[in-house]
Parts: sequence; C-alpha cells; structure tokens
Amino acid sequence: MGVDAYGPLAELLEKVPRAVAGSFTPEQLAALRNAVQPATWRKHPINIRVTLPFIGRRFFITLVGGQEHRGTDRILRERTANPLGTPTNILFMLGVGGAFYLVAVLGMFAFSNLIVF
Repeated sequence: MGVDAYGPLAELLEKVPRAVAGSFTPEQLAALRNAVQPATWRKHPINIRVTLPFIGRRFFITLVGGQEHRGTDRILRERTANPLGTPTNILFMLGVGGAFYLVAVLGMFAFSNLIVF
C-alpha cells in the first residue's frame, strides 16, 4: 500500500477495514496523510511556555502571540469550542489579577517605607 509503518496515517488505517484501506489510491492516501498530520505551531514572536508544580501535580501555561493567520470561520469555530468565559478561566484570571494587585500593593508599601518625606 506504500504507507509508512508508523505515524498518524498508519494508526488511522488500522481502524479502517482492510478492504477499504487497500482501495485507497496514492492520491487519496496523500490527502489523508496531509489531513491527519499533527498541527504544527509556526514560529511566533511571543512564545512563552511554563510548567508549574502545584500540590503534587504539574500544570502548564502557554502564551503564544503574533500576527493572526487563521480565517474568520476558524476563529469563530475555535471561540465556540473554547469559550473564554468558563468558570475555570474566570477563576484563573481573577487569581492572576489578584496576584498582580497583591504584588503592586506590597511594592507600594515597601517603596513608601523607604522614602520618607
């Protein structure tokens, strides 16, 4: 069949009946290979990835930024699939905002005690 022995396409074809998998033309296999390739991240100007240990588990935060290359339909589809206003996202943003303000207040307190007018 001319298919790689390993990889996403081979995994997909293992789940398809042999008669169907054997009937694909080289052009169809090439199209399937392109369709099942894992999404690759382009090189972004901002690419911050952090893993944080927390109570015996590890959590990650990824911040990627740069020029938008996605189409409008994909943006709307992803916004629907991953809404910003979920309870977990809101709690996370409140926690980050609270930590920012705590650091700011502690910084102002420390700075005001260093300079006496």
